[in-house]
Amino acid sequence: MKISYLILAHKNPTQFHRMVARLDSKNVYFFVHVDKSSDSAPFKEPFLNKENIFFLSEEKRMVTPWSSIGVVKVTLNLLKEAIEKFNCRNYCVLLSGQDYPIKNNDYIYNFYNSNYGRNYISINDIKDIWPNWWDRFERYNFHLPNKRLNRGIYPYRDKRFFKIRNLKDTFYLIYNIGAKTTVSTIFKDKRALPSYVVPKGGGTWWALPVETAISIIDFLQKHPDFLIYHNYTHVPDETIFPTIVNELRKIDEIKDTTTYTNWVRENVDLPVTFKKDDLQELLEAGDNYLFARKFDISNDIDILKKLDDLIDTSKNRQKAQK
Repeated sequence: MKISYLILAHKNPTQFHRMVARLDSKNVYFFVHVDKSSDSAPFKEPFLNKENIFFLSEEKRMVTPWSSIGVVKVTLNLLKEAIEKFNCRNYCVLLSGQDYPIKNNDYIYNFYNSNYGRNYISINDIKDIWPNWWDRFERYNFHLPNKRLNRGIYPYRDKRFFKIRNLKDTFYLIYNIGAKTTVSTIFKDKRALPSYVVPKGGGTWWALPVETAISIIDFLQKHPDFLIYHNYTHVPDETIFPTIVNELRKIDEIKDTTTYTNWVRENVDLPVTFKKDDLQELLEAGDNYLFARKFDISNDIDILKKLDDLIDTSKNRQKAQK
């Protein structure tokens, strides 16, 4: 079995280098997209002579504003690259450049190998996780580069167009993206979810066997309208992959994600950016969590050092037991 890590990176090249070095092992390969808003050279420099790391070509790089369809498009490009290289017994694991392993490489490999065929992705009913789910799916959402926010509007044919909030957002978009685009959006048809799927929601980060990855690409080729529809969805990566996998696979073939994320801590920006004081939380995350997000080396490098020490200790213990 092979593991293909699909990595979306946009900041902290040194942290990215550290994560790749930690995950690098036999039968492991890396497929990387560096956001086009960042200089890719510092990310690539240490790996120029490595044969198991592949960066998306310049023509395939994109600027991917927060929560925009660009995240999905570059992920699909990474999937296609991984499938082209290895189309049998291969796990495709999607990670952020701010993720980090919380288990050693032998544990990670054995986990996926012994559970091969399972799809590790969070899938939930949209009403259970997004109380205002219609804002994501039924508005025309726009995601502005260099701003961690979005604005969406309902078109004229939707009765919600006349609500105060919608009118305010309309004027905001006129000012920020221009009158031409905003006005043309106002006169579009009401957005309607594709009727051939049941929309689901979940986290962005997943681990899928290559057979599922191939099926996802085939699904989108048969239903190009599905991706076009989600051009205007807010955080489409959190619904496109869960929805498709839910359609393609049986419920007993789907398990929760192997990436641990804390979305529930109060009085902090979410998801939690882990620091050295969070080590115990990560240790207690559970045997099925192989990675965690997120980390920021510019704020706290000690947590990564502590994780490295523990990972090395557990690896040495495993060797001694053999």
